[in-house]
Amino acid sequence: MNFHDQHTIITGGSSGIGRAAARLLTRRGAHVSIVARRQGPLDETLAELEPLRGSQSQRLRAYSADLADWEQTRQAIAALTTDGPPPDILVNSAGVTHPGYFEELPLDIFHTMMDVDFFGTLHPIKAVLPVMMERRSGHIVNISSMAGFMGVFGYTAYSAAKFAVRGFSDVLRAEMKPYGIRVSVVFPPDTDTPQLRYENQFKPLETRRIAGTAKTLTADQVAQAIVRGIEQRRAYILPGFDAWLYSLLLNGFVGLTRWYFDRIVAQVRRERGVE
Repeated sequence: MNFHDQHTIITGGSSGIGRAAARLLTRRGAHVSIVARRQGPLDETLAELEPLRGSQSQRLRAYSADLADWEQTRQAIAALTTDGPPPDILVNSAGVTHPGYFEELPLDIFHTMMDVDFFGTLHPIKAVLPVMMERRSGHIVNISSMAGFMGVFGYTAYSAAKFAVRGFSDVLRAEMKPYGIRVSVVFPPDTDTPQLRYENQFKPLETRRIAGTAKTLTADQVAQAIVRGIEQRRAYILPGFDAWLYSLLLNGFVGLTRWYFDRIVAQVRRERGVE
């Protein structure tokens, strides 16, 4: 796939996987817009991206917004698209993690996980989808986690939110397929980012032992897997061998199930006379 002149919006683009994806897509010639809460890291990321531009016509933009807030998200997407190219690709990389024993986690942690990880994914999609549906093209990439297809000790709050992202993405992919809009969901293992260093402060010992059985990837490795997944139009993007193996063991027939459900949907749409 040629990313030249493709407008990519990356949430959580000021750090971690989002920042690595912004670097890679800037090098590939895309117009890159990044959204995150804090202006300082956004400015630092833009300064890092500037030397990677291939031409002066390549647009690099940033907008500060809390993606858990619908109105702030709507304003951010509008500001990044009103006087520029429409969104071609949306990468939802904003997310937080806070592990711990269930009985010790306060309720506000559960609300935060859902607000940031799930609604922070849903809101940007709601904002860009009308334009993508009108153009009948686009690609949405949502980042879940290996803890989003298998429950992991210590992640009652995080796994719940990431399972929600996975389920939402599966349904959205089926509903958007007739409009030519692709939806991918990414299942990275532990990734060496500021977020991982934050969550390591709170991991129960059992969680640390389980995490030690899988290889930690770099943000660049996950970003490369995301770009390959976009190019190959993959519904599931599985960075690293561990993500692939566990997905195969737990979801071995999901591709066949998707194919069967898609056939039923296509048949019903023909019966309804829907283009």
